[in-house]
Amino acid sequence: MENMKMCFECGAKEQYEFKDTIRKYEGEGYHFEMSVKVPFCKICQAPIYMEAVENEIAKMANQRIREQREIITREEILEILELYNVSQKFLSRLLGWGEITLTRYVSGNYTPNVSNSNRLKELKNPYIFQMLLQDYCAGNPERAGEKSFKKAESKVSSELAKLENSKGIIFHVVNWFLAQSTDEVPITHLALQKLLYFVQNWSRVLLGQEMFEEDCQAWVHGAVYPQVYSTFKSFKYMPLPKVEVESKFKEEELKILNAVKLYYLDVYCAKALEEICHREEPYKKAREGCRKNDVCQRVINKNDVLSYYTHIVQKYRISLENLLNIREYLNIILR
Repeated sequence: MENMKMCFECGAKEQYEFKDTIRKYEGEGYHFEMSVKVPFCKICQAPIYMEAVENEIAKMANQRIREQREIITREEILEILELYNVSQKFLSRLLGWGEITLTRYVSGNYTPNVSNSNRLKELKNPYIFQMLLQDYCAGNPERAGEKSFKKAESKVSSELAKLENSKGIIFHVVNWFLAQSTDEVPITHLALQKLLYFVQNWSRVLLGQEMFEEDCQAWVHGAVYPQVYSTFKSFKYMPLPKVEVESKFKEEELKILNAVKLYYLDVYCAKALEEICHREEPYKKAREGCRKNDVCQRVINKNDVLSYYTHIVQKYRISLENLLNIREYLNIILR
């Protein structure tokens, strides 16, 4: 249409000039005016359509709409594609969208709706992307052999390793547990928080040192590590993804991790793990004065944990060489 340059009102050809005009844009979550230059016929003053001009205006308008609705930007989408070394076409397939959907978003002529925008933003979290890869192969395992899949899987593993290094040892423990996850024994975010808490407590009393530095808070549903919560909160009650990571723990640390897996994760559901936490004194003491559903961010006192677990170790004769008696303690506390 660029070569047309003809007024459809009066038929004049090549008789146009650009003028400033105001266009109004209004929709769900956005409202603004934008000054643009568009061609008008010199003879009858009617607007003349030029595809290239309208495409540029559409790009500018869509950018403003994305900003006002906090929609993911073109640049952010490109960063995600680069982060996981995937093409627009392959990521569209992973998301279950039409193959040209992302191409339209990246071109700037189409604006994602809020739902699609939020879904794309979540992919900055490598655990979310790992789940996307798992879902892609569910019921169709041969897809794991695709070249595009292998490239993405390698990049996700790399990002998870970077996350371990940037966020501390607690995420080494997180990934160790996620590596143990199976279809028969999945791990939810609720369960993961309690597993971290029990690992830390047994490590403190049996190894004489903490496995990681982070403080734990006494939330409504039990012990919670806030930085882990922020990473996994979008999963809610869904199973977390299985990950493949290299174990970086000492032999005695692995004894603690395996004991918590064997006597907690393999036996009890997430709500039972929550109940164990609720019945232990350190958690109850941290929430003194709070009603059952009161929001609470008090840190569970480490000295209270050490005192309580030292008593448990002595009462049930638990040691690194005799971890089996943890089972007896759990049977009694849940009785």
